[in-house]
Amino acid sequence: MEPTQRAALRLDALGLFLAGLINTFLALLDAGLVLGPGTAAQQPDLIQRATWIAANTPRWQAGWLFWFAVTLSFAWSYYALGRHLGGARPWRALAIGLALIAAAVDIVGVLVNLTVLPALAMDPSVRTVFQAMESLANALTNIAAFGLYSVAGLLLLPAVFATPGYPRGLAWLGAAEWVISTLATALLIAAPGLATGPLLIGFALYAPWVWASGLWLLRRK
Repeated sequence: MEPTQRAALRLDALGLFLAGLINTFLALLDAGLVLGPGTAAQQPDLIQRATWIAANTPRWQAGWLFWFAVTLSFAWSYYALGRHLGGARPWRALAIGLALIAAAVDIVGVLVNLTVLPALAMDPSVRTVFQAMESLANALTNIAAFGLYSVAGLLLLPAVFATPGYPRGLAWLGAAEWVISTLATALLIAAPGLATGPLLIGFALYAPWVWASGLWLLRRK
């Protein structure tokens, strides 16, 4: 293998390791410890959420700035793995393209949280608008983007199973990850109260899958 190919494999493996670390662990810490008091998951009262965001705007914005790393590393993981898989190329290209669209949708939601909500939170007279923008941001990041990522993961599966040398157990782990994530997305739309379990399982499976896939890439050297 040429030195440039080995360097590309190492870079893609690094992307997969970072994606697992950021999206499974650091993202949960950011959502729970940095952003938590301003989110509906921890604070169901709209007025208290808005008041907290207005009083802690730098912290809130720092938390959402970190979300760019979450989004970009997640999207990168599709490219980092997908370009080394076998099977029909159109499926891999479609999966990577859909992941990029998901990242774009996610970034729009992040920008609403980062810039629009703090401005609205400071004016008690626009609580209805604040609630509408909050709902829009949630729909973009937690439902639309996550759903598109999950479908992109499903589209990678034919290539995963068609790749010689890719461990079958790892392929089935990836299948479980994306089927459960797709189910979680459907529940977020139809029955949000039932989505927590599948979401947590999906988050728990993601890091082992991408990390093991990164090790598989390194062994290919």
